[in-house]
Amino acid sequence: MLHFYHQATVASETTITLPPGIAEEQRTFRVRDRIDESIYRFLARFCNVEAEDSLVLSTSDSFNITIRGGQQFRSIINLQRLNEVRRLCEFLADTNHKLRDEGLFICCLETSKLRKQRLFRKYPPGIRKLYYFFDYLIKRVAPTIRATRWFYKLLTGDRNKVISFYEMVGRLIYCGFQMEYDEVIDGSHYMVARKVTRPPASRLKERYGLLLSLKRVGKEGRMIRVYKFRTMVAFSEYVQEHIYRKNKLGAKGKFRDDKRVTILGSIFRKLWIDELPMIINLLKGEMKLVGVRPLSPQYLALYDPDVVRLRLSVKPGLVPPFYADLPSTLEEIQASEIRYIERYKQAPFRTDVIYLFRALWNIVGCGARSK
Repeated sequence: MLHFYHQATVASETTITLPPGIAEEQRTFRVRDRIDESIYRFLARFCNVEAEDSLVLSTSDSFNITIRGGQQFRSIINLQRLNEVRRLCEFLADTNHKLRDEGLFICCLETSKLRKQRLFRKYPPGIRKLYYFFDYLIKRVAPTIRATRWFYKLLTGDRNKVISFYEMVGRLIYCGFQMEYDEVIDGSHYMVARKVTRPPASRLKERYGLLLSLKRVGKEGRMIRVYKFRTMVAFSEYVQEHIYRKNKLGAKGKFRDDKRVTILGSIFRKLWIDELPMIINLLKGEMKLVGVRPLSPQYLALYDPDVVRLRLSVKPGLVPPFYADLPSTLEEIQASEIRYIERYKQAPFRTDVIYLFRALWNIVGCGARSK
């Protein structure tokens, strides 16, 4: 049986129930009448669309998913772009609950990149840049600022969201999925995600702002909240493992081709504006002025165990030894941090002063910046 819902704000169902004796070829033909051929071929690569445990919808309302009662599905396919969903993480969490373990969720959206391409094709050269600027300002920047969020909702009804690819990947991972495949078809980015765990039990995050706090590993392994100005897309903190699987690490121990950094974020990083809120951590006593960079558990897992134990014996710092030594690889970064920590334990004040001035010289004189 193929369950097919049309877009609706209330439960509205059109169910195709085919007679038991109908030929398989005719069943496939009827399904293909509802779905574009290229999309159907894409879906058929990952699941049996005609199976009884497959649910195919075109909806922005999770009510049309939860209405199925206690039934769970092996695959759920939503043909409506997720840009139109109001409470997106809640929608993804409801979808997760309706899937069996290891079940597949196939969805689509117009990414910010595809949106820009569409707008540039739609409008003439003299208008498209101006239109795109205001579109980006209203639908991308305004939702991140508390004072302007109401204006965004007034104009859009919290629909037609601008969502980047990696923000969507982050939201899926946050809600218990693992990305397995993606492909652009007819101006939409289709994603195949597998349920690997349940969504967070606590209240789901939906909003995101310019100031954020990130979980980082502090002294003696205690988790601390490090404050920064946002330089990456929302939910980017959940995408580190996904990025590492696809791109590995490049020079200076950074992820290769890390496209999570926004245009505004790259400016913040060059001017060191993004680091200013860490003064809060300094005043709370969780960090010191000079010290190893506070890392996420995912990134710290890439370090050698002996280096991890050494790092956990000291407080992290605002100005890391990286800017004093300017290492190029993860191995060189670890060696740089080992040297700093060993010297710091012998002469704390003298070591921090030396490293601070060396870092400032490289930043001001040599133009060392966070990329």
